[in-house]
Amino acid sequence: MKILMYAFCVVLLFTTFSLNAQKKEIQLAGYSFEVENLSDQKFIDFVKKRLENSQFTFVGEQHGIKEVGIFTNALYNIAQPYGYHTLCIETDAIAAEKIKEIAASSTPIDNAKKLHQEFQFSIPFYNNEDDYELFTNVVKKQGDIWGIDQTFMVQFRLNFDYIIKTTSHQPLKKKLKELKKEAVMAYQEAITNKDYNAPYIFKYDEKTHKDLLKLAKDEKEIEMINQLWNTKVIYAYNNITKEYYKNNNTRGQLMKSNFLRYYREAKKKNNTPKVIFKLGANHAAKGLTRTNIYDISNMASELAITNDMHSLHFVVMGITGKTATGNPFTPDPVVAFDNTKKFPEEVQKVLPTITKKYYVLDLTPLREHAYSSFSDAFKKVIFKYDVLVLVKNAEAFKGF
Repeated sequence: MKILMYAFCVVLLFTTFSLNAQKKEIQLAGYSFEVENLSDQKFIDFVKKRLENSQFTFVGEQHGIKEVGIFTNALYNIAQPYGYHTLCIETDAIAAEKIKEIAASSTPIDNAKKLHQEFQFSIPFYNNEDDYELFTNVVKKQGDIWGIDQTFMVQFRLNFDYIIKTTSHQPLKKKLKELKKEAVMAYQEAITNKDYNAPYIFKYDEKTHKDLLKLAKDEKEIEMINQLWNTKVIYAYNNITKEYYKNNNTRGQLMKSNFLRYYREAKKKNNTPKVIFKLGANHAAKGLTRTNIYDISNMASELAITNDMHSLHFVVMGITGKTATGNPFTPDPVVAFDNTKKFPEEVQKVLPTITKKYYVLDLTPLREHAYSSFSDAFKKVIFKYDVLVLVKNAEAFKGF
């Protein structure tokens, strides 16, 4: 036994020595390029090649910068010949439907502003003019918009209003009118007193939820009401019981089930529906995310493989610049940021050399060098995403 253990240790030491001896610095310049504009043919050709035989494409975004919407719009246009017509975003289904309805109108920006004025901060990531350029483009190209996330915490006003306007069941309509008034008052209290615990979500209880389910008469209404309870549970894990893993995992599972509802319906017309996702960077990562869950992106990557296709995962981050906070309690809705120290050391070395607006790094071919050449932080990026896009002097999106 001692001899075997000694032999094992010798092999292990030799292997470690060999890896260290082979370690060499890989120059990222051979795997990257810069463009000032996403209409540059170099960028278009790069994307086209990677879209071939793909089913799902993810844009993992830094929230609050307008270049992500510009990037997604450019990607959507390039992807049209490859069968991509659906955009999936980080909202619930009702918010996505409202966005699509507004984008199809003759004055989308004006109508989006009206919705925001009536239900302020109900749709947190898309209350801006820049993303509506993307949404109107999707609609003009006869595309669809899916919303797979939980209902936002101050969105109850909007969802109650939606069901009131769409239901034909008068008892349900009457009850929801009462609840909408409560939700509006709760939001005003939250804004006036800067109280995170004042929104109606914290008043929505199990009895109220069950009462609404008894009044609902069709499957769609029942599903919309159940989504309210799902978000109540998810926020409670974060704000009340501090069970952060449950918060992230339950939300991830909800996004998967919401996506599959859309997906199964789409399969009735096309056996392999193609979707572009615009989500927070963590939601777009393959494998175990930094919140220790296997998110919607990982499920989609495996689903594509079962269809003999693949998924494509971009992460788009600003280097420095300004971002919109999306926080109704902050005195300044736009703040400066500097991400330089947050990037892996290999990327930090490249930053001073970047001269154009967009820096594009192809991560996929770097994987064969990952274990002998790169830091642990960079390895995580290499295996979670396929392409890193850095934005120089990022701008905050133009909020309503």
